[in-house]
Amino acid sequence: MKPKMKGRRPQVAQPKDISSDKSRKINTDAEYLKQLEEENLKLRIENAYLKEPRRLRLEGIPQNKKRESSTASEENSN
Repeated sequence: MKPKMKGRRPQVAQPKDISSDKSRKINTDAEYLKQLEEENLKLRIENAYLKEPRRLRLEGIPQNKKRESSTASEENSN
């Protein structure tokens, strides 16, 4: 039988293996960073896709104004 320790438990747990914790942390940080970069790329693509109709619509407005003014000038000339 193993004798039990008397008294309170220590507040701070003793570190088991510092090197494995650091490598695990670096590995998870790298994975998290890669995940964030992938999400960022997907959101940029989605943002560009959603902005495209607006850009096309805004480009179409000046063309429509030119057409309207040309038809209006033809009506006034008659």
